Order: sequence, then structure tokens, then C-alpha cells
Amino acid sequence: MKPFSFLKSILIIISVIFIFVNWKISIAVFLVATIFHVIPRGPNALLSVIAGYLMIGGVVYLFINWKIGVALIICSFGVAKFRNWGNKVNREYYEQEHESMEAQTDEYIDKH
Repeated sequence: MKPFSFLKSILIIISVIFIFVNWKISIAVFLVATIFHVIPRGPNALLSVIAGYLMIGGVVYLFINWKIGVALIICSFGVAKFRNWGNKVNREYYEQEHESMEAQTDEYIDKH
């Protein structure tokens, strides 16, 4: 995790420097740094952050170009739906795994 921490710090410094040169590049570098910050927390947090970025971008783009704004908002709902589906599949898998482990334990106890 040290490389991510180092890279995140460098990207934050670069984004602060680029604020005076080109603010659009600064925002993009800052967003990449926050993605690097979330990667060690796992896919659930990463998908949450991506969905949040898409939603915020969609709301901002509604005032610039409504078609792009609506598309970004729809994409954010899609990412959030995918995240919820993944959580549901994980929960079902581990509940099924737990039940099968209980059955194996009961069989082992009955044999011995």
C-alpha cells in the first residue's frame, strides 16, 4: 500500500500546482488521486465513489449539455445497481457457504 500512498501524495501536490496553470487538469488529477485513495478499501467503496463522480458530473453537465448530463446520471444509476447486485450475490454465496459448512459439521459430529 506504500506505492498507492506515495502516488496519491504526488498527485495531490501536482493538482495543487496545476490549479494555477490549468484548473481542468488540476481537477482531473485530483479525481485520479481520490480513486487511488479508494482502491485499497475494496471494490464496494470504489464503485460507490465512481457512482458518486458520475452523479456529480451529470448534475454539473445538466447546465452545460443536458444530453450528456442525463447520460452520466443514467450511468451512475447503472453503476449503483451493479454494486447492489454484487453485494446481493456475495451475501447469497456466503449464506449458502455457511449452510453447507453447518451440514458438513453436523455430518462429522454424527460420524464421530
